[in-house]
Amino acid sequence: MTPPAATPAPQALLLRVGQARFLLPLDRVERLYPMVHLPPGPPRVHLRGETLPVLDPRPDWGQPPAPPDASQRLVVVRTPDRAAWWVDEAGPILPVTPDHPAVLDGQAVSVLW
Repeated sequence: MTPPAATPAPQALLLRVGQARFLLPLDRVERLYPMVHLPPGPPRVHLRGETLPVLDPRPDWGQPPAPPDASQRLVVVRTPDRAAWWVDEAGPILPVTPDHPAVLDGQAVSVLW
């Protein structure tokens, strides 16, 4: 009898917003885009025929506001509703353990399950 195959560890995308780093499981990440021009008003972006809200986590995480920059990314995230998260940096993809923080460079990094 063949033993059951080991289940691979889930993977997550490392994201940075200001000084905050966090991991987002890949099953919640739909697409990754380069930053685009954001019109004034509530930030929204038209991607692949759909208009999505752009969520900037900086205010909620105590980070100073930042203007859009070509080096930033938009991550289309599947939560109950789809949205584009505005992040400063994306990558690499790392293995994670459910219900545990990851440790990178000696620091705990939250995984947003």
